[in-house]
Amino acid sequence: MVLYFNWPNATIHQILFKIFVTQIKQQLMGVLLIIIRSLVFIVLTIVCTVLALIGSIPFGHRWALGMQKLWSVVMLWVFGVKTVQHGSKPKVGLMMSNHLSYIDIWMIPKYAMTVFVAKAEVKKMPLVGWGASAVDTVYVDRSSKESRAATKNEIAQRIRKGRSVIIFPEGTTGDGNGLLPLKPGMFHVAAEEGFPIIPTAIFYENADLAWVGDDSMGANYFRNFVNWTTTAHIVFGEPMVGEDGDELMNRYQEWVLTQLEELKRFRA
Repeated sequence: MVLYFNWPNATIHQILFKIFVTQIKQQLMGVLLIIIRSLVFIVLTIVCTVLALIGSIPFGHRWALGMQKLWSVVMLWVFGVKTVQHGSKPKVGLMMSNHLSYIDIWMIPKYAMTVFVAKAEVKKMPLVGWGASAVDTVYVDRSSKESRAATKNEIAQRIRKGRSVIIFPEGTTGDGNGLLPLKPGMFHVAAEEGFPIIPTAIFYENADLAWVGDDSMGANYFRNFVNWTTTAHIVFGEPMVGEDGDELMNRYQEWVLTQLEELKRFRA
């Protein structure tokens, strides 16, 4: 009787053990993948920053922006992010996008020549600040009224040079299912200065990749890049112009929500 029951029990134990070993192997492979990707990220970021700084001396910001695009494309490849573009080719203007993760800052420069808006403190940071300046970043000191006014002129200057300025009007990252409350400031600036808004929508097929709530950066980073591949979609709309900031904001919000709803068909 004992012998009769031991055989199926032993088989179940063997199956459970194999499942356990497989899971451990997958986790170890995931950790190894994260380590390799992180090392490549660090090395390539330093190399591209140095090349951008050196090349921008004789060739100007356009060289540095080319290095930014190269860095973005290679980073997406290294981290296994497959990107799919929908809609029209992006025009030049205030490129306003929903914000899900740090993957976003690689996706947008892949398709458009863009510059970012950053806090004034970033300019003083070693290496990071130098690289940001090389790619013509717009700096703003939000505590200074004069700085905020100067930002309008800086943005206008970049647009005249054929470079879009990236704005994330939510002010932080969301879950990708909708939009957080929008900050109206840049919509009013766009209306006052006549800047065209280039509506942009980003969508991840894996909803868990979004960085939201109390999620730590380390946990989100691991969740984003422990897998071999992930797919992200980006949509660029036609320029939006108008003289009413609130109307522009409402129009932008409606457009993004429509795009996100349509993109949900790609989510398993």
